[in-house]
Amino acid sequence: MKNIKYTKIDDWVREIIVDPLAKEQIKISEDGKFIHSTYGRIYPIVNNIYDFRLLNNTTTDDQKVWKDGQDEYELFTPKLIEEDNTNYDEEINENRKVYEQIPIIGSCLDVGGNNGTLRAFLDEKQKYVICDPYINVFNGIKSRPKLVESYPFLNDAVNFVSCDAEFLPFKSCSFDNVHMRSCIDHFLNPEQALNEAYRVLKDEGSLIIGLFVHGGKTGKETLIEHAKDIIRFVLPYMGVHKYTDHHIWHPTYDSLVNLITDNGFEVKKVYWQTDDICYIQSVKRIELKRKGN
Repeated sequence: MKNIKYTKIDDWVREIIVDPLAKEQIKISEDGKFIHSTYGRIYPIVNNIYDFRLLNNTTTDDQKVWKDGQDEYELFTPKLIEEDNTNYDEEINENRKVYEQIPIIGSCLDVGGNNGTLRAFLDEKQKYVICDPYINVFNGIKSRPKLVESYPFLNDAVNFVSCDAEFLPFKSCSFDNVHMRSCIDHFLNPEQALNEAYRVLKDEGSLIIGLFVHGGKTGKETLIEHAKDIIRFVLPYMGVHKYTDHHIWHPTYDSLVNLITDNGFEVKKVYWQTDDICYIQSVKRIELKRKGN
């Protein structure tokens, strides 16, 4: 089997990449192994992937939950791949309905985009880049023939940068769309992540969030759901960690909308993929002010 290159950095992406903290220009070392900031911080380049990840501390409880969840996800992904029984064609058909209702037009930053299956619903000439803290997300593609059969473009190199949603390494006002699917409830700081989305979006740019929301359309958790939550909470105290909940928060539809609107976005469209999975398209409002001022 030929050696496939899964990731790349196109010139247009290279032009908008900045330090994730200072938002200033970066410099690549002569040997191509490191990225230098203007203030002394150095980031590695791992297998040609820019590694801008900053979240690695476990001092606070939230940090521990986030780090444990990320580590477990990366540790068990190979096993999930091995046991994969997903019907990908059905998955594509269901998701196509979403992006027919909420089309992504123009350049797109796919935050927490994993290996980029979103490309199935984009024009192949669209400017598209993935950012995700899982730097080895492409390692298992070669062992997933069913996945590649349904998503053949996974064997094509895609713009990919490893970073955290709270610290995006891109210039302000760079993208027409920021896309977040099934990930915002895992962010260490969802508010900061949306602040960053606001910053990198162009004027009137589009934020698209797809998520399972607790209580679904009604906002009311069923007795069965409530019982499951209690069981997941109790099991770790009994030494059973298989079902440990690593979500940072469990938003209802209303709390998700409040988060979006409080961070400078106006909800334009809501599409319910199921009774408890919704996609919200919002538009960046100009001249964001602190709430209450």
